Amino acid sequence: MIKKVLIGIISGLLLGMFITSIFILDEINITELILTKITATSIITGLVCGIYAHLSKSKLKVFIVSIFIGIVIFYTKYLITGHNFDPITMGAFVGAILGGIFAFIRKATHSINRYNRLQRHKQKGFKK
Repeated sequence: MIKKVLIGIISGLLLGMFITSIFILDEINITELILTKITATSIITGLVCGIYAHLSKSKLKVFIVSIFIGIVIFYTKYLITGHNFDPITMGAFVGAILGGIFAFIRKATHSINRYNRLQRHKQKGFKK
């Protein structure tokens, strides 16, 4: 679980920094870029999506629920702070990217495990 949560936090951090750099045109140092509202909200979204990715077994559910998690968290940020950068679209975008990352990781690890299992069976003499 910790690995997925860390992946979510790091992905949210990088995604938030990327989105913030699009909206802020002035030169800004890395510390201020990390401490913006968009980046902080993306990190929280990554954290919650990482927890859900650990609990769910379906790649499609992880993707769809991550979109809804992103929308809810970004809209909540809008209601609390009044920071209006189209929270529904931005939340759906961040959630979709994070959900896609978790779905890709799950698919890749599943494929690697199947390949390794097949190689073990081949070494033992099992023929398809």
